[in-house]
Amino acid sequence: MKINKHNSEHRFQRISLIIMLIITAFCIMPFVLMISASITDENVLIREGYKFWPSKVNLGAYFYLWAKRETIFGAYGISILVTVAGTVVNVILTSLFAYPLSRQDFKYRNFFAFFLFFTILFNGGMTASYIVWTQIFHIKNTMWALLVPNYLMGAFNVLLVRNYYTASIPVSILEAARVDGAKELTIYTRIILPLSKPVLITISLFSGMAYWNDWTNGLYYITNTKLYSINVYLNRLMNNITFLKSSSSITEGSNLVGLDLPSVGIRMAIAVIAILPVIIIFPMIQAQLIKGVVIGGVKG
Repeated sequence: MKINKHNSEHRFQRISLIIMLIITAFCIMPFVLMISASITDENVLIREGYKFWPSKVNLGAYFYLWAKRETIFGAYGISILVTVAGTVVNVILTSLFAYPLSRQDFKYRNFFAFFLFFTILFNGGMTASYIVWTQIFHIKNTMWALLVPNYLMGAFNVLLVRNYYTASIPVSILEAARVDGAKELTIYTRIILPLSKPVLITISLFSGMAYWNDWTNGLYYITNTKLYSINVYLNRLMNNITFLKSSSSITEGSNLVGLDLPSVGIRMAIAVIAILPVIIIFPMIQAQLIKGVVIGGVKG
């Protein structure tokens, strides 16, 4: 019986490994196709479509982006600043909001939980939000426009952290600390935060991804080109290239004459540039991310 059980476990592990390898291959294939398309000659790409191995290599899309490297690096700096600052503030506000909601002895727990759930179900809409942010708070064409709307704190992240606190931090530890004379701030900073590393890393990734991929705030609230984030700038760049390709506005005196603008391949080159930081950072925090999602997703 032991031999059969041992063989069954090995067989299950091999089957699981094969299935995971297949799933991994399907996850990697779009990235490979994206990189391949970004270095494929424009005419070949239009004529033959997307292929995993380009029949004719052309780095024109990257040369075009390199020619605009100063502006792109500036946009990268804006994105990095907004992502770091927004993620830090998001994690602080989320953890502070989730902590009292996880405490059964908090008197107004249900009151604040109601407003949290209310924001999940209802919102004022884009028009009302735009009027509030621009006419009342006057954040248009400021860094606040990239930081505050939409991503500063999310109800889903609050619930994730609250459930983690409830399921993973024993109440006995908090009671022991209180008996020893610890105040709430001490309990929060010395006990709660150190024990919450997995879920805090998880919401950091969620928040960071939201800020990094955001282009709607820049589209709605930013007209100053110096405040463009990388996604806003690359989106405007793609729109400009599409316009130039489809119009007859390129005159003989323009410095764009004779330049083959890669309108198709550049979409993939832009995607490669925008996703590079995510590909670099994600493997570093993968283990903590999985742990935080699994534990935080359990209803407390």
